[in-house]
Amino acid sequence: MYTSTRLIRRLSAALILLSLQACSRSHSYKDNIVTDSTMLSSRLQALFTKTKLVCFGRYALEVPQEAELTIGRISIPDDVEVMNGGVQEIKSRVAMDIAKLKQNDRTAEITYDREGPIEGSWQLRYYESEAAKEFGLHFFTTYVNKGEFTFILGDSLNGGTEEAAAARQAALAKSIRLRSADQIPNDPGFCIQHGFITDNLYGRQEVVNAGIYLPSLPDITFSVSSNKDAYGDYSSAEFEKNQRAKLSLLARIRKAQEDQGIHYPSRTVFREGKRDVNHWHGEESLIKRKDGTHDFEWALVGTPKDVANPSEFNVQMYTKVEHNTVGAAKIASVSDDEAVALWDKLLSGLKFRVKVPGAPEGSYFMPSGKAGTTIAGQ
Repeated sequence: MYTSTRLIRRLSAALILLSLQACSRSHSYKDNIVTDSTMLSSRLQALFTKTKLVCFGRYALEVPQEAELTIGRISIPDDVEVMNGGVQEIKSRVAMDIAKLKQNDRTAEITYDREGPIEGSWQLRYYESEAAKEFGLHFFTTYVNKGEFTFILGDSLNGGTEEAAAARQAALAKSIRLRSADQIPNDPGFCIQHGFITDNLYGRQEVVNAGIYLPSLPDITFSVSSNKDAYGDYSSAEFEKNQRAKLSLLARIRKAQEDQGIHYPSRTVFREGKRDVNHWHGEESLIKRKDGTHDFEWALVGTPKDVANPSEFNVQMYTKVEHNTVGAAKIASVSDDEAVALWDKLLSGLKFRVKVPGAPEGSYFMPSGKAGTTIAGQ
């Protein structure tokens, strides 16, 4: 998996879900829905004087020119891993992966270990164990070299045929192309670290995680995660009747308050309620913890298998982050008003990169164009 210190910082922060009760401040709702954003301070205005687009998965985000993007987990439906290196590095990685399979279970069986479906690729097919073979759990891994990087694609039969899995891997391998950080494709598909995967079918599971780092505000993390097919095992009726409301951000906060009672941590509430982000009807909680950490979250509970309204869609921002730990820094680099203003500005810049089925006009940055066309960040 492609990782970095900043990615770990973001994903570690994203796992800390502390949402909590106390006194309200001046930021408020009209009819429980945010209508106006807090004004940027002069230094934040200067930060946003020059902006650019960054893309991850099917999404794009408008950020300050200085912002650095780290793309975390990408899954469509299995994880896509990126590593440095070409053909020689592929051979080393394949040998290492085979050794690891054998180490994990001595009954693991390699059924295919040879050149892959396109030039510069290699493919493994294997059963992780004798039990996996009995249940027909046949896994595929394809290593696709593109220049300085190799993209590692996973798949499994999962009840299908070997021919179907091989065809999926071949199509996925052929759809990958290299992409520099400032190239924003305008054809349907997924932005991944160092690359782009063309896709206009929308039927597969899609998971994406990404975060941005602002050098001039080094204690702040802003991260986005999306899972299109979460809760797909529920029936539509069951999900609508029993699950959707329970899974909402505000419902989870209320449940935590009820469960913890007087032990629920004290907090300062800036805003807490419904919040629309473009066409997504979500909820947000903007609070400050007792130690001065700003803990902001927006979440959407969409519809399973609906690419325009993913089942799980979450955005988080923290201040006082140091050494991958929320709250470790001595002070926040922004005031309360600046934290809210920065949150509003970044959140309002989140859209689809290009139109997807079911997404209304205005929910995407650019119309779909011809395959291969790219534009540089502005």
